[in-house]
Amino acid sequence: MDDLRWFASDLYTALIVPELRRLGLSIATEGERPARLAVAMSGHTAVRGWRFARRRGARLLLYLWDLPPGGMGRGRPDPVWWVAGRFLRIPRPWGGYGRGGYFSRLYYIARRAEAVWVPSRMTQESVAERFGVHALQVPYCYDSDRFVPADASAREAVTDALPTLLTVSRLRRHKNQAAVLHAAALMERPVRVRLIGRGPRQANLEALASQAGVPCTIESAADDLTVARAYHDAAVVVCPSRFEGFGLTPIEAVASGVPVVASDIPPHREFVGRAARFVPLDDPVALARAITEALDARPADPALVADLTIQAAAARFLASLQRLLSK
Repeated sequence: MDDLRWFASDLYTALIVPELRRLGLSIATEGERPARLAVAMSGHTAVRGWRFARRRGARLLLYLWDLPPGGMGRGRPDPVWWVAGRFLRIPRPWGGYGRGGYFSRLYYIARRAEAVWVPSRMTQESVAERFGVHALQVPYCYDSDRFVPADASAREAVTDALPTLLTVSRLRRHKNQAAVLHAAALMERPVRVRLIGRGPRQANLEALASQAGVPCTIESAADDLTVARAYHDAAVVVCPSRFEGFGLTPIEAVASGVPVVASDIPPHREFVGRAARFVPLDDPVALARAITEALDARPADPALVADLTIQAAAARFLASLQRLLSK
């Protein structure tokens, strides 16, 4: 029997598995072999983790990154039951969570899991408020093997070129990439904007950049190597999001040795509070000013995010997993 059956929604949510194995845990990432604990590393894997736990008699650990306010509103969960190996849901005619029962099933699972973990204090508070569940805060990591500072000569070459403002995130409304374009249009110093990500807002952002007269490229198919190099090529990384559960982009930027300007939201404050310049939402003048200051500033010390490396997160996870496994 394995210690853990790990359900990852992508490569990132399995990032610490090799280190946890090195620390002594036996972990399966596929198959039906019995395990003492099923670990669902996102809401998207919650149902798979739950089904495995029910089939194999395992306990379930659910990791929730966030509960987006736009996805749930102030509604209530639909009634949900687990019957004969499947979920049965009765949609509310009004006032429900919506999204095809996703959040209602998540509510059901979270309230019955052995434990719920979250990365940030904000997500901890929202899980308590929305689901009535006390979650343990266990911050995850960034890819510390991939995001490292460039050498000094490479950074000097960046400062000699037309400064690039980089934003890495999905192209969705709450990520607020439009704020970067508005701020760039206000700046006296010429800059170009580089957006890396995919999503439904691409056409809108392209049109806005054209109207504002801001040189802008949008890359929707960048691979891991391209993203890592993009941080090194950036003069400033701008993170204007309205909502995050963890806030990975500013962490990666600090680790890469690049100045960071970020929206003043709780997870940004929590994880890069000593390493970024913060600006209020919906203030393009303040954002333009902060970017201008960052262009001439030294980047923060990457050591400020040392507690978010793969090794540090694995040590955190191990300590809390051992308490669950010892029950």
